[in-house]
Amino acid sequence: MLRTHSLLQKVALAAIVPVLVLGFVLQRAIEHQVRTRALDQAVRSAGLVATLGVQPQLTTFDLQRGLTDEQIAQLDRALSAPSLDGQLIRIKIWNPDGRIVYSDDHSLIGEGTDPGETNEGVEHALGGETESELLRPGASTEGDETVDAGTAELVATHGDLLEVYAPLAFPTDDRPSGVFEMYIPYASTDAQVGADVRRIQFLLFGGLAVLYVVLLPIVVGASRRLRRQAQIEREAAEQLRQADEMKNSFLTAVSHELRTPLSAILGCAVSLGQRRELGLSDEDVDDLTARLEANARKLSRLVSDLLDLDRLAQGVVEPRRDPTDVGELVRTIVEETRVAEQRTVHIDAPPMLIELDAAKVERIVENLIVNNLRHSSGTDLWITVSPEPDGILLAVEDNGLGVAPDFRDRIFEPFTRGHSSNHAPGVGVGLSIVSNFAKLHGGRAWVEDREGGGASFRVFVPGTRVPSLVSST
Repeated sequence: MLRTHSLLQKVALAAIVPVLVLGFVLQRAIEHQVRTRALDQAVRSAGLVATLGVQPQLTTFDLQRGLTDEQIAQLDRALSAPSLDGQLIRIKIWNPDGRIVYSDDHSLIGEGTDPGETNEGVEHALGGETESELLRPGASTEGDETVDAGTAELVATHGDLLEVYAPLAFPTDDRPSGVFEMYIPYASTDAQVGADVRRIQFLLFGGLAVLYVVLLPIVVGASRRLRRQAQIEREAAEQLRQADEMKNSFLTAVSHELRTPLSAILGCAVSLGQRRELGLSDEDVDDLTARLEANARKLSRLVSDLLDLDRLAQGVVEPRRDPTDVGELVRTIVEETRVAEQRTVHIDAPPMLIELDAAKVERIVENLIVNNLRHSSGTDLWITVSPEPDGILLAVEDNGLGVAPDFRDRIFEPFTRGHSSNHAPGVGVGLSIVSNFAKLHGGRAWVEDREGGGASFRVFVPGTRVPSLVSST
């Protein structure tokens, strides 16, 4: 739970950072676009005021020589029209020589730039360009000419102003005949722009919040899938490593298990072939023959185990059920394995006729006995067959050290050997065959502690009981 919470925190942080960066970039870009558009609109409005409200009055005026008092009064009347009320704070009209020929502030008429100085706004407007500058209270301003000294007072009185230089050009002129310099109130426009920007910000970040809420589960899911995939890959790599180790261990064990009986068989065969030269007695020949048989059986069991494991892996093994005396089967296996030569064997296997695959059950009992001989340190072996309502229970028990609880589930897996696997014989397939043959019958195999100490390997084999061999006593 803590790892999941930490993952969500990391993913949430990783997801919100790009969303915030995106929101900041978009907000700056949109704000810049809105303010630029508002400025352009204000400049166009100023141009329309000059072109439609003032310029028609100037068609007969000679800007080069200056205006008469009557012409100045005519412009004053035109600018005081209700349609222009509040649209202009101040207006100046410049002639091509850089002199002011008209201004609503009559004290500025006749003023201009000093010799050797230029007014960049006027110069660009005479070149056909329109320029603008936003003036704010308290902001430093660079006067274009000496007559702009009153600009600070205008800004202080009226707030934000937009200063616009626009060409004064008539249709018949090749170049502008003069320049309009206008101061337009901008505080209300700027307030409206600010409100629009805040509204856009609210919508933008609201949309980004929705986007974040939508993207977060996707990013979390993708992160979990990546982590899960990485975990699967690590587990697969670990399984491959373990499989490689298992393969090497298996090959080493198989080679040892094959070489030991083969060497013994070869030695016995050579000795029997040279019995006359060696002067072997009949007892010696019988002993060599018995050893030859025992090692051949051992080799046969190993090959059978490997073949059975392969067939089980391919899923081609099916039980062939026939009536079988399980008690007799167990006694025969005990005799053939000669386990009584190494252990004190206690058998409790009464005659019991059950429909099951005799060959598979034989391999179950044989592998349990051989496993005990190889891995148990006990001196006694108990083999019991008990009837169950739906089959039989086979038990092979000893008085050794037992099996550790954390190893009991894995002990029936292929190529798994006991705690002394570095020195114990076997390839680790016997108990796997026991478990799989039990499953083929619909049963199971497990190991538990034996009462009194040791291990108790138990196998339940389902099967229909045939009553003909049931004892009448």
